[in-house]
Amino acid sequence: MKNTVSARITDSLVSAGAVPSEDKALYEYGIRMGILMVINVATALLIGLLLDMLWQSIVFLIAYNPVRSYAGGYHASSQLNCYLISIPMILAVLFGIKLVPWNDYISMIVLLGAAIMIEILAPVEDSHKPLRGQEKAVYKRKARLYSGLIAGAAIVLWFLDMKQISLSIIMALVVAAVMLILGAIKNKIN
Repeated sequence: MKNTVSARITDSLVSAGAVPSEDKALYEYGIRMGILMVINVATALLIGLLLDMLWQSIVFLIAYNPVRSYAGGYHASSQLNCYLISIPMILAVLFGIKLVPWNDYISMIVLLGAAIMIEILAPVEDSHKPLRGQEKAVYKRKARLYSGLIAGAAIVLWFLDMKQISLSIIMALVVAAVMLILGAIKNKIN
């Protein structure tokens, strides 16, 4: 028996009768993924707090997660690698917001480039999560919808002079586009 936090929580739920024993593995997996998600989000928020960019990291996560969920893209080979990749990613995002000399032209060109990449490539499936025909069409539609809505919000916020919020959203689309490109490259190599 594994002695992980998720296994102990699941065992407690099974013992309490809240989870059927035949579904134990599924619940354990879900709890493990939930714990990892909380750790990833907490780390991103901690980095944002340390860089005095907490709300930028919050806006980035809110904009990034729905697009990434449907667009897909590169996935690390393990959960630890995913976590280790996410740390420099959030650092790059926050330093990009802070240090790049953003203006109307740069921000709109970067936003347009990211949106076009998402439009062209999404969804990029992973070998661990292949998509079937109808599923692929649904994911493509949702990735386009979310990226379009988020890009539109970024443009409106930019011209309403809420540039830090807009940049956080733009960076979310940039990272999603980069992950799509990396995922497509990984799929071609494999």
